[in-house]
Amino acid sequence: VMKLIAGFIAHSNAMISDAIHSASDVFSTFVVIIGIKLASKKADKEHPYGHERLECVAAIVLSMVLFITGFGIGAAALKNITSGDYNNIVVPGILALVAAIVSIVSKEAMYWYTRYNDKIEFSALMQMHGITVQMPFQSIGALIGIAGARLGFPIMDSIASLIIFVFIIKAAYDIFKDAIDKMVDHACDDDTVNQIRECVMKHED
Repeated sequence: VMKLIAGFIAHSNAMISDAIHSASDVFSTFVVIIGIKLASKKADKEHPYGHERLECVAAIVLSMVLFITGFGIGAAALKNITSGDYNNIVVPGILALVAAIVSIVSKEAMYWYTRYNDKIEFSALMQMHGITVQMPFQSIGALIGIAGARLGFPIMDSIASLIIFVFIIKAAYDIFKDAIDKMVDHACDDDTVNQIRECVMKHED
């Protein structure tokens, strides 16, 4: 929220893009938590096979929202880049630069805390669902774009926004694909199957 507000106030497309990418991580985590709570419900008359699929439905909705939002941001960035009229592009304010730095420090702290704190009970669960705290590469890209724009290259902010847009679309695709695979009971990959086989074969019977 802080990055999104800073992006709008400071007129930085890169910061807005970074905020949306961070939001995808947050919403993905909520989808998993909600899915766990719904999955714990017993089957009833209306849902004889249980409620696990509702997690997939929520994930598909999330991926669609991400894709539409990300596409809008990417289109705006691409329009600025291809317009050729770089002199009239609004240069991001200092607030966007500060927000990028705060974001990098916060993400870095979360990354190392999650990596080395064994008390986080949900870390393995989140990794199982493909949700992990990532190092702040997107925020670093936003920082470079914003700093470049303030140093006299206003198009840098739009370039950074376009690069982050790719990450947003990838996140939307990964969430959508994972949800669809679960909906249609897609088989595990070969590595997982081999690990299960090795585990089973260790049993003497």
